[in-house]
Amino acid sequence: MSSNSKDKRKVLVTGGAGFIGSHLVMKLINEGFNVTILDNLSSGDKDNIPNKYVNFVNGDIRDIDLVNKLVKKSDLVFHLAEYIPQTRNYGAGHVIKYSFERPLLEFDIGCRGTLIVLDKCREHEKKFVYTSSAAVYGESRRAFLSEDSPTVPSSPYGASKLCAETYVKLYSQLYGMSSTILRLFNVYGPRQNKYIMYDVLRKIAKNPRKIELLGSGQEERDFIFVNDIVDAIFFAANNQKCNKEIINVGTGIATSTKELIGLIIEMLGISPDVTFAQTSWKGDVKKLVADIGKIRKMGFEPKYLLTDGLRELINWYKKN
Repeated sequence: MSSNSKDKRKVLVTGGAGFIGSHLVMKLINEGFNVTILDNLSSGDKDNIPNKYVNFVNGDIRDIDLVNKLVKKSDLVFHLAEYIPQTRNYGAGHVIKYSFERPLLEFDIGCRGTLIVLDKCREHEKKFVYTSSAAVYGESRRAFLSEDSPTVPSSPYGASKLCAETYVKLYSQLYGMSSTILRLFNVYGPRQNKYIMYDVLRKIAKNPRKIELLGSGQEERDFIFVNDIVDAIFFAANNQKCNKEIINVGTGIATSTKELIGLIIEMLGISPDVTFAQTSWKGDVKKLVADIGKIRKMGFEPKYLLTDGLRELINWYKKN
């Protein structure tokens, strides 16, 4: 993806109409790449992408013939597609929660679907960049999770991501494939119509005097703004140091749910009564915070403070 050849590079982005995928597509377009999106719109939205600048294909990653055709015509594949139901129809929720309700479908899309895309990249000798998840770590007592921390998923979602990772690593070893695995922590930003920040903003819109949330408020997460995630994905695809590596992508900063809610209500200038149910869904771990020493040594550093990212998210929410 060097600058002297980028105008000729053809890139396939699976899940490119989704939250993270659409932001990645916009960066690729701005960098001058020829972009094809494969997305079945189960949770993505065509309004997220400018159709005149991309080749949009409404299809499924489990369609072997279609995937073969698209991969063959591409130079590089970013694989972001995963199982996330359309929340506007389904109701507010979480990918972990969805995976408990339909674990076979989670496996079929998350692991088998990934293997189909991966295998076609092997067959046609294309570079493969896979967005995995911090969910592969599961519950841990470690303050910060490094890439060599134990992977003990506590949900079908985390298990399918780890399954897919295993195949990506195996294919790199057996076939010498060029590939990178990125373990994303808690991504947020404009176009995200699910998860805690969106859920809180929806609840405030309905009743700015009272907010009821799951959990205890002590849960800690590593919240990283979507622009930083996109820059990290682009960085990994363009950096030989990242080849055949597993890399955490986060900020390395722990933020509790209570702290997050405090920031949001302070920015909105309101004083609601906030209560926590003290219980949550199965698989909701108490702490997920990244050790980002590896990607830092490679030369990448996240730029957005949580307050800056939240401001952009709130502005987007108000407009939409």
